[in-house]
Amino acid sequence: MGKLDHLAVYLSDSCNLACSYCYVAVNQGPGARLTFEQIRRSIDEFCSKLPPDERKITFIGGEPLLDWPLFVKAARYAREKAGEAAVLQTFTNGTLITPEKVAFMEDVGVHCTISLDGRKEDNDKHRVYYKTKERSVHDDVMARLAPLSKSNLGVSLVFTADTVDRLLGNVDAFHRSGFGRITFNPELYEVWPEAKIAVMRKVLSGLARWYKVILDSGTRPPQLQILFAVLEALEQNRAGERWWHACHNMTLGPDGKYYSCDKALSFPVGTAPALRAGSAETGMDWGGAAKQIDGFVDWIERRGGGDQEIFCPIGVVAHARIAGRDPDAALANFRRVAAAFAEGLSELVDSCQAHPRFQELYVRARVV
Repeated sequence: MGKLDHLAVYLSDSCNLACSYCYVAVNQGPGARLTFEQIRRSIDEFCSKLPPDERKITFIGGEPLLDWPLFVKAARYAREKAGEAAVLQTFTNGTLITPEKVAFMEDVGVHCTISLDGRKEDNDKHRVYYKTKERSVHDDVMARLAPLSKSNLGVSLVFTADTVDRLLGNVDAFHRSGFGRITFNPELYEVWPEAKIAVMRKVLSGLARWYKVILDSGTRPPQLQILFAVLEALEQNRAGERWWHACHNMTLGPDGKYYSCDKALSFPVGTAPALRAGSAETGMDWGGAAKQIDGFVDWIERRGGGDQEIFCPIGVVAHARIAGRDPDAALANFRRVAAAFAEGLSELVDSCQAHPRFQELYVRARVV
């Protein structure tokens, strides 16, 4: 188990969307929501464990902006307690964003990332409203973003086997829209056909060429957030370290319980006790979390995994076990998809890392 430096605070398990691939069990059973006292206790304990320049706190959900007064109170307290050097961030579906909310986040220093999957056709394939299918999530979010400068906003895209062939076009569309930060990930819980994995490889090779063209043109490219994880993993792999052993996250669920892996929240609140590691009231059980993670590490390595991982395999195995599915099949699918994704991003790094602007955006920048 690594050194704790990231606290993920799930404010609630409620959301106004019902995205088909969402790994959080939202809108299932009685709603759960953190109290401010639970958030305060958690932030206090987290900040007591490490210096200000190593603190990172993420506010997430459910949809974290559903309870705006709680978000405001939590964000203000986090900045006051964690200090100016700490990284604060949130991920929102964007349907409730307003200029006033963005202004507050900029004032407090909360990095805001909007979850969108690309242009309308691809976004609305999987991202739909919980209570109505008559409105376009894409259109509603883009209308709310229209009066805003997007240079300080991030956008996060999930692509599936159905949408992978349009990944580059969707990333380019976000770049042209003015987003300063873009990140993207494959949907790892579906079974990807080999033909679609081959498409992913071609698309990511095109993405590497696209990014280099932007760098060479002198135009400022978007910061691709996923590259921070890739760069760190590549460096540690070269050093012979199995970096994914060293989990550095602690998740505070909307029930006020800590979990060693956020995939515990793939299931209705309170139904994954095997991953529980303390509570806001009793404190973090970091040692217990380490034992849980070590158990997954041992299981994965006994099956020959983990040598050159760039993305952590623990979550998909934990999810499969809790769901009563075959964890071997889940791991095998993950490794196929993750390997193709990693190879494509490694190609981008290899072709661009010597560029001064690349160094400015990634090597000398603080991870957000």
